[in-house]
Amino acid sequence: MEMQMEMSYVFAVVITGLVVVFLGLVLLIAFISIIGKIFTAVDAKKKNKSAAAPAPKAVQAPAAAAAPVAAADDDEIIAVISAAVAMMGAADGKSYRVKSVKAAPGAASRSAWAMAGLKETTNPF
Repeated sequence: MEMQMEMSYVFAVVITGLVVVFLGLVLLIAFISIIGKIFTAVDAKKKNKSAAAPAPKAVQAPAAAAAPVAAADDDEIIAVISAAVAMMGAADGKSYRVKSVKAAPGAASRSAWAMAGLKETTNPF
């Protein structure tokens, strides 16, 4: 019960299969290229809209934030923050000054140790 196939039939099946596969790949490449050009055009429109919007003013003096501490330590902490800001300004060749020092929002909800533990345990590998 052996069935013999003609070689011309085998070649026709192989060639047809290869043509179908490569035609499918060419169509897939064309589809992906068209989608890429569409997304590039949409991104360019978004960039043009954002470029047309006026740029916000540059901040001259960054406001430093400190956690609430005892009244006796406030002067020392403000001095340390001011020194750090002055060093940053000296490195940039600019002159910064501290206008106010106030606690960061939500800083009182957790201690520094709790925040460090939270950060360590939630970082990805």
